[in-house]
Amino acid sequence: MVRYVVSGFFLVFGVAALKTSFVVSYFLDPLSTGIATILGLFALFFALTSGVAYFCFKQMKSYIEGERIQRLAPGEGTPAAKESVIARNARDWGLSKAEADVAIFVAKGFSNSEVAEMRGCAIATVKSQLGSIYQKSGLGSRYQLIAFVTDEVCAMANASNEEQMGKKEPFFTRNILPLVGRTKFVDFVKLKA
Repeated sequence: MVRYVVSGFFLVFGVAALKTSFVVSYFLDPLSTGIATILGLFALFFALTSGVAYFCFKQMKSYIEGERIQRLAPGEGTPAAKESVIARNARDWGLSKAEADVAIFVAKGFSNSEVAEMRGCAIATVKSQLGSIYQKSGLGSRYQLIAFVTDEVCAMANASNEEQMGKKEPFFTRNILPLVGRTKFVDFVKLKA
């Protein structure tokens, strides 16, 4: 993130310098214009360019987040499951059918030997496919893959829940899955408060 901020700063700095040099060379006399005027123009152009860049950044971030939410929203009959997340991302990542199957098994927590046994292939094949999955997806390990898939499933479930509830009440797992003993714990917390 720091790299993007620094790159953005230098880009805005460069654009402001170009604008300043253009105005000074074409509209003002470069020899008689004082340094204070040039620095004032540069500051003005830097501020204007920064404002435009910030506005564009916010708009792009909002658009990307909206696209991600729309992509995550389960369609008619699409469950919020690990298989759905892998299926949605396999095409974007360029995974083969075999790699997508391995990704699903790994996301479900199976070891390499268990995946190899279920698929009827060698452990080396599974390791090779996992390496390809990590390379194509940009994830570094099976734990990052599991965390990514879990986060996406939670986001899908949350989006589905908000859609069903009409965004009238907040999402709580206890509203969907009443756990044994949970009400006793909630009552105990209310008594303590």
